[in-house]
Amino acid sequence: MPLNLSVGDADFTPFIKYNAKAGRWYVKPEGATEEVEIVNPVLAFDMTNIRTGWLYYAEGSGPEKVWDPSASQMAPRPPGPKKFKRGFEVAVYGNAVVPGTNKKLGLREFSSTAGNVITSILRMYTEYEAGLNQYADSVPVYACTGVKPLTGAYGVNYEPLFTLKMWVPRSKVPAFDEIASEAPRNNGHFDERNPPPADDFGIPQTAPQSTADQLEDFK
Repeated sequence: MPLNLSVGDADFTPFIKYNAKAGRWYVKPEGATEEVEIVNPVLAFDMTNIRTGWLYYAEGSGPEKVWDPSASQMAPRPPGPKKFKRGFEVAVYGNAVVPGTNKKLGLREFSSTAGNVITSILRMYTEYEAGLNQYADSVPVYACTGVKPLTGAYGVNYEPLFTLKMWVPRSKVPAFDEIASEAPRNNGHFDERNPPPADDFGIPQTAPQSTADQLEDFK
């Protein structure tokens, strides 16, 4: 009797990626082989279930991840020659239409080990915690309003600049609860060192959708 398995069985959440060296956002449309650029995305962040830990990005494959067991306990650094770095992963949801398609961003995973990105996430998480008393059972919606160039050991990197636009009831983003059981709440333990330079994908910049249009469906 053959095994009850198929190559396509694995479930995964598509990604949204920020290139800190280029200061640009990319996604891969469903069924596509090439990434496309998203300009100034507006995203709801599931900060309640952010995960932190050790990440290793290998060229040509998905990242390897070792998550911290709790918010107060850091996982030991994985042994071996691979250069794991401190990083995070958080579920986001966007209403922007992916260029070249008629589909919205929808649910995406956003992860990074880049120090400039971590700086933004730390600031955003502090803002999120400060708003919890007033906005219980809600999620923050942030707009990327631009980037800030910073010169470090690896040249110029770009910090994404996020502005908190609104809070929406968690019930308006049901996709977060569909994957929440796979992402226990896990705050802290970031390594803010600069990452190695990333490649610029050389994808032409596309015209951004307005922030107002991207916010509309959250209201």
